[in-house]
Amino acid sequence: MAKTFQLAVVAPDRSVMDEPVQSVMAPGAAGYFGVLGGHEPTIFALRAGLVEFMDTNNQRHFIAVSGGFAEVTPERVTILADAAERASDIDIARAERALEEARKSLRGEGTVSREEATQEMERAMARIKAARH
Repeated sequence: MAKTFQLAVVAPDRSVMDEPVQSVMAPGAAGYFGVLGGHEPTIFALRAGLVEFMDTNNQRHFIAVSGGFAEVTPERVTILADAAERASDIDIARAERALEEARKSLRGEGTVSREEATQEMERAMARIKAARH
């Protein structure tokens, strides 16, 4: 069995999870990165995407994050996310509406900047992917 370690995901308004896990994959600013127990200490910047983790019962779980930072130590990964939701808590219809609004803004039909619309589109797509897993 893989060496377990603690995974904590924290958003500004709440703790999303704090549980032992076997592995984590997260959306780093330079691409997805993986962590197993005993990993060298490091800090990663995060972008919008999916945090995938394997629990101690070999079950995969997903959390949508919209940026932030991850601190990795040999015994723990702490994700400080700008926003985070477990897949089971995501309202897919709301996420799809947000995606459509972002697409409208990218076509010039909205009131937000192109950069803000792109970021909102990335967040909405991560939420939809997480909810569908």
